[in-house]
Amino acid sequence: MFRFRKIPMMLISVVLLIVCMAAPAGALEIKSGEMVTVPEGKIQGPLVVSGKNIIINADVDGDVFAAGETVTVNGSINGDVLAAARSIIINGSVKGDVRCAAADADIKGQVGQSLTALVAKLRQFDGSRVNQDVLALAKEVSISGAVGRQVLGSAQTVYLNGPVGGDTRFWAVETLNVGPGSRIAGNLIYGSPSQGTVSPEARIGGSTQWEQIEPLEKPRRQEGISWLGQLIWFAAGVTVWGVLYLVFPGIWSVLSRTLLQKPLPALGWGVMTLLLAPLASLLLLITVIGIPLSLILAMVYGVLIYAGKIIVGDAVGRYLAARLGWENRIHQIFPFMIGYAGLMLLGNIPVVGFFFSVVAVCLAMGAVFLSIGSWRQKPPAF
Repeated sequence: MFRFRKIPMMLISVVLLIVCMAAPAGALEIKSGEMVTVPEGKIQGPLVVSGKNIIINADVDGDVFAAGETVTVNGSINGDVLAAARSIIINGSVKGDVRCAAADADIKGQVGQSLTALVAKLRQFDGSRVNQDVLALAKEVSISGAVGRQVLGSAQTVYLNGPVGGDTRFWAVETLNVGPGSRIAGNLIYGSPSQGTVSPEARIGGSTQWEQIEPLEKPRRQEGISWLGQLIWFAAGVTVWGVLYLVFPGIWSVLSRTLLQKPLPALGWGVMTLLLAPLASLLLLITVIGIPLSLILAMVYGVLIYAGKIIVGDAVGRYLAARLGWENRIHQIFPFMIGYAGLMLLGNIPVVGFFFSVVAVCLAMGAVFLSIGSWRQKPPAF
């Protein structure tokens, strides 16, 4: 008889299979570690890399997925690059799209199609080129390289000083500076509280349209912590943990063991899952047959985000229980409650709390991913 306890793993397995549809079929190359250098030479992609510092010198025939503290691409990529890191540097050439999430992103090479950047600071240097569009959601944007079509986005400060083959449109920008090297073939359209500065030497082929908008008010952070809200959230997390513990007794031990044994791979896979799942969901919406799968993916994605601190809290609790000699002396729910409460407190620290929360979600998603891999290697039980 089929074991009911494996249903959650099967469901998540299907979800991650859908995520993998975002990458073309081929010889999947996977590398991970503290310092990962992919040497010069040719590699059949897709290439998946996770680690602290990543340097890709190889020429990759396929897509590249990278997650780490720093990601540097020096080789030629015959496909797309999807990267998440504190710092991303593209020195080589990418024939497809570049999609990145980072604190800093530096584009010094060639991008064959479009660049999409969710970053604090985006710099496209002189001598670089993006053949199609640049979409930037950032705090600071500096574009001195060439853009074949449009420049789109929203930012706090924008500096333009290169050729653009089409329109340049910023929906919201506080400070706009168009330098002397700007050659915008289309229109310059932007919304800002104040009129931008355009150098007399800049050339704009179309019209310049400034829409005056009200400056964004900085959100007021609630003073202190809403202890009642945190208590309700804590009780909900403990309830979820308890229900799953009763229905699927082995699920927490499997996830925690995976997370404690492989924290870095879990973090790397988690970052890629966090980024790829929404993309896969959007791709599935294009086809009618994919709409139900897209909805399932979005639902499970949301569940995993919610359960991130619960999964990591259980792992922290088991680690504490082992270190303090609590194992087999008290029920596992008590160490879990300590670990979960600690993560909730960390998540409420100003500024860095959001970082802790994102790391917890990535670790949890990576633990699920790696646990599925281990589960698939075991023969099915009937």
